[in-house]
Amino acid sequence: MHHNQNHILEDILETITASDNPDQSLDRIVRIIADRFNIDVCSVYVYNPYVNNLVLKATVGLNEASIGIIEMDIDEGLTGLVIENMAPVFIVNPVTHERFKYYEGSGEEVYKTFLGVPLIYHKKVLGALVAQTLAEEGIQKTDIHLFQNIASQIAATVAFTILQEDRLQTSPPKTQSVTDETTDITDKSPLLRGEPASDRVAFGYAQYIFETIDFDQVHQIAITDITKEIKRLEKAFKSAAAQIKHVAEHTRGISDQERAIIEAHLMFLSDQSLRKKIVTKISHNLCAEYALKQVILEYEEMFKSIDDPYLSERSADILDIGRRVLGNLVGMSGDSDQAFTRDTIIVASDISPVDLLAIRQPNLKGIVLAKGGRTSHTVIMAKSLEIPIVIGVEGVLDTVRVNDYLIVDGVSGFVYANPTPEIRQEYERRQEENKQTLKKLEGLRNKPAETTDGKFIRLGANIGLLSDMMLARQYGADDIGLYRTEFPFLLRKAFPSENEQVSLYERMLKKSNGRSVTIRTFDVGGDKFLSYVDYPKEDNPFLGWRSIRLSLDLEDVFRTQIRAILRASAFGKTKILFPMITSIEEIRRVISIVSEEKESLNQQSVDYDRDIKLGIMVEVPAAVPILDRMLKYVDFVNIGTNDLMQYLLAVDRNNKKVAVHFNVLHPSVIATIDQIVSVCNRFEKQLCICGEAASVKVCIFLFIGMGATHISMVPSAIPGVKQFIRAIAHQDAKDALNACLQMEDAKEIGAYLKEKLGNLIT
Repeated sequence: MHHNQNHILEDILETITASDNPDQSLDRIVRIIADRFNIDVCSVYVYNPYVNNLVLKATVGLNEASIGIIEMDIDEGLTGLVIENMAPVFIVNPVTHERFKYYEGSGEEVYKTFLGVPLIYHKKVLGALVAQTLAEEGIQKTDIHLFQNIASQIAATVAFTILQEDRLQTSPPKTQSVTDETTDITDKSPLLRGEPASDRVAFGYAQYIFETIDFDQVHQIAITDITKEIKRLEKAFKSAAAQIKHVAEHTRGISDQERAIIEAHLMFLSDQSLRKKIVTKISHNLCAEYALKQVILEYEEMFKSIDDPYLSERSADILDIGRRVLGNLVGMSGDSDQAFTRDTIIVASDISPVDLLAIRQPNLKGIVLAKGGRTSHTVIMAKSLEIPIVIGVEGVLDTVRVNDYLIVDGVSGFVYANPTPEIRQEYERRQEENKQTLKKLEGLRNKPAETTDGKFIRLGANIGLLSDMMLARQYGADDIGLYRTEFPFLLRKAFPSENEQVSLYERMLKKSNGRSVTIRTFDVGGDKFLSYVDYPKEDNPFLGWRSIRLSLDLEDVFRTQIRAILRASAFGKTKILFPMITSIEEIRRVISIVSEEKESLNQQSVDYDRDIKLGIMVEVPAAVPILDRMLKYVDFVNIGTNDLMQYLLAVDRNNKKVAVHFNVLHPSVIATIDQIVSVCNRFEKQLCICGEAASVKVCIFLFIGMGATHISMVPSAIPGVKQFIRAIAHQDAKDALNACLQMEDAKEIGAYLKEKLGNLIT
């Protein structure tokens, strides 16, 4: 092997600069390495933590048609072994190795050596660099160290190309976090409280993510040291300008229009009259954040009021600039794609489910949101990922600074900033107790969820990611009661292709180990938006173009998903579930589409489950009075308690102002769910209750009393729910339900159930 390592890094950086896109960069990197070291094959595989797999991204030597096609779970293939071991793997005659995986058409079978080394950047696994040769002596053990050096040199470059591909933007530089200058604010309010939204506690250091904070969470705080606040303001303005300059200097192919916007931002940041206005407000004993807020909002109103449409639209630019300065004031780094090198708690106004997936990594331990709703998809996803979360924490952005040590109690809703040693010790003791409790619950994994008087309840898992399947197995789910398919749609820059979807659903079904999987068609809109779809401006998006309405309007996309689910159904027990059905006309349309796609597959002799079951989500109250007629057309029903409650009670589930009215024990909610269960049982149709209420023990007690036999929830809730069901009697639940149906309000019902169940729900 040619061992000349000189200048390889310079060559790689040069090729990155000359490349037009990330894929081209990776392609050139593998060519440089193959050429420099005289090897037959050089490939880069990129690791995707969301679905726990590796994808071939660039190769010289293998069939280039395999790029993007070859993908493997990390528990299969030799390259997966590299990620599993987090260490180099060197093998002579790899075809004979038990982990060798043959990919038809790749040409891989002829190579006599295999060397794979992990690509690690800031402790984050990015993928693997693989070298292969035709000659048995082509690579030797002594070459491992050399390739490790190369891997460490190109890891940052691979990170950059992945970042470009995923984000299509260059992150600004990290700035020094503001800590020493803000201790007086932090110390004033070390204890905050919001709404608990999980059953876990997290420990870690506060971190803000760019573009997740806003002025509506900045409040007035009186200060005593005016000079210090002015210095903080000056520093924040300088950092903001440096970040914008960095973007301008490091973004290739920037258009004249984009450059003009950047220059306008920089001009605004250097405007002395703007700073003077803020300083004047600080001199009246206002903290820098609140003074900035007042002036920026004044400017925004001024621009909005101008008749000229172009100038009035510039109000958005003013807000962007203001938010960037605000981010620097609270100590935000400006780098939204950083790897967390220690236990980290994200603090934000709000965060989208997609942003949460983008920052998900082992060191993300918890989330604190100033906004948010208990049943928002971000909260649902955080629970699915087992990340403790507290929402609606007023004043958190005024109080918490980057690097503050936080304890986030997802059970009580308390958030402690820089807590005393006594508080830390108490929480650490509780964590240890919780671990012991979970160990005891492990013994229930293979036992049925059966009441004391012999009523068996199926416990399903609600999942949204391939990696959730492991949790479903770990916690002993009987089946997958709800698989939300929208996350692959949300994470991409375009609708996933039919083959991509087939591959994902097939892997999901294979990993289910024979359990049935209820696949819900993509449910977007409301608070989950696709970046590549042009949505209308809606005052009430939850009442607008969302869910099945959007699917039926985008019929080609909908048909693609139906075909993909049908094709995947050949690999495991599958049901198809349609969300937000409000009329029989909608049911007829979806059944017609499914029938046509089945016929199309028949003509092509494509295998699928010809008896696949079709079901509807009952989550719009309009479906309830006509449910008996709807059931003539479908095989099963899932109740979506989150949306059903939202529409039934006319309460926006993400609006903190009215959160008190969003009560699952409202007599109308109980009566409506009872009616749905009753109709389904009368017509002998399978029914599954999903949503957040499905893991609340008092609700489960009532659901069992109604005659529900299938409940699906976040996987981690299953052991505790199973223990609860094994301690109650079905007859007691029926009696309690009948009593609750006569009661007048949620408070009365809650008090009655608390007394009835006692220690079982504490």
